[in-house]
Amino acid sequence: MSYALRSYKSSRTATASKEDLLILLYEGAIRFLERSMAAHEKKDLGEHKELLRRGIAIIAELQNTLDFKKGGDLAIQLYELYGFMLTYLTQANLKQDMSCIARVVTQMKTLLEGWRVAVKQVKQQKMVAPPVPQPVAAGGATVGTRLSVKSI
Repeated sequence: MSYALRSYKSSRTATASKEDLLILLYEGAIRFLERSMAAHEKKDLGEHKELLRRGIAIIAELQNTLDFKKGGDLAIQLYELYGFMLTYLTQANLKQDMSCIARVVTQMKTLLEGWRVAVKQVKQQKMVAPPVPQPVAAGGATVGTRLSVKSI
């Protein structure tokens, strides 16, 4: 990978919002797992195992960074789902069963689409936030505006 591309990717993740970083992690896990299956098909087991390891690492990081206080039941469900995925990927590694990886990729893609919709809604809500109410002084004038004899 070229220096310019590495720099771009590094700055992209360093400046990403929490929501965008979540999307990038899902995309990365999916990419690594799909490439792992392709490497296995080409009989490149070293590359297959390295890419599988990277996909597993991302899913484990997603699981380990869940906030159960803020996330409530959703965080618990995601924790269990990530655990299921990690178990399946371990089975894929032990048994060389690519259908396990394919199943996890399908689930990750479904979750990714859901997160994309949620992130879009969050960003739209931030853009249409209600205006901050202005305090009103005696006589009905907004604080910060000049009062004149005519406005009193």
